[in-house]
Amino acid sequence: MRKPDSRPLTVTRPELLTDGADSDYRVFVHAFIVFARRFESVRAHSAGLIGVTPPQYEMLSHLREAMSAGGLTISQIAQRLHCSGPFVTTEAGKLHRAGLVLRTRDPRDARCVRLTLTPACEKRFRDIALLQQEINNTLFSSLTSRQFRMLREVFPKLADNSDGAIAQAEVQRLKIAQMKRHAA
Repeated sequence: MRKPDSRPLTVTRPELLTDGADSDYRVFVHAFIVFARRFESVRAHSAGLIGVTPPQYEMLSHLREAMSAGGLTISQIAQRLHCSGPFVTTEAGKLHRAGLVLRTRDPRDARCVRLTLTPACEKRFRDIALLQQEINNTLFSSLTSRQFRMLREVFPKLADNSDGAIAQAEVQRLKIAQMKRHAA
């Protein structure tokens, strides 16, 4: 017989508990962390193949997906990447100087810069396409179509939730720091 877990729960939402325990949640989180680290490693490998950093690769990937729409603005990229506009502006400048991104004024709003990929950048993506296919097919080889559709629906929601969780963690960090200062 298994000994009951006396540790405090790490979650309390009933949807995340199994028979009142968070052990399944903990197993999920640990597996998720392993996957996330390895996925980041795979993405870093792909970034290296085209000669950019992982965040730059992510930006270029979003731009590639938006080519038929005429590219993306700095704020659109920042929103998609869940990062700041100044960070995107800095990285876009580096990509522009490297000849991978074109910057133009947005025809609908002259205050905005619209980014698109250069033909040289598109060529780099085409050059690694077969390698990406092999890696991605292996990475997701155990998923059924149904499981993939479910993850495709769930992960954007988790990404959105993460912004609030990070903000909440920062508030808690500040409260703890304040309590430590008052205790000293």
